[in-house]
Amino acid sequence: MAEDPGRARPPDAETVRAALLHFANLIRRLEEEGAVLRAIPLLLKRLGDLRQVLFDYEVRVTERLLPIEDPVERESRRVVRDASSREDELAEEWKRGFDIEDLDEGSDRGV
Repeated sequence: MAEDPGRARPPDAETVRAALLHFANLIRRLEEEGAVLRAIPLLLKRLGDLRQVLFDYEVRVTERLLPIEDPVERESRRVVRDASSREDELAEEWKRGFDIEDLDEGSDRGV
C-alpha cells in the first residue's frame, strides 16, 4: 500500500508488548515509591497513549475489531489489499526503471 505521509505505520506485536510492559513497570515503580495516587495525571496521559497503540494494533494489524464475518466485506478487503500490494510492486518497478531489452522480450511473448 502506498504510504500516507500523515499516517504512521501500525505497531507490530513486539512494540505493543513493550508498551504494555513499560506501563506495567511504571505503575509498579510508582507503587513502590508510594506515588501512584499523586501520579494520576501522568498515568492518564500514558494510558491514553497506550490505548491508542492498542487500538491501532487491534484494528489495523489483527483486524479483530472489524466485521470480518461478512464474506462480501472480507472479499472487498482482500481485493483492496491485493491492489495496494500491486501498486507497491509497480512503484518499485517504476523506481528501478526498465531496460529496453525488457520491452523486446515482452514483444516476443505477444505482450
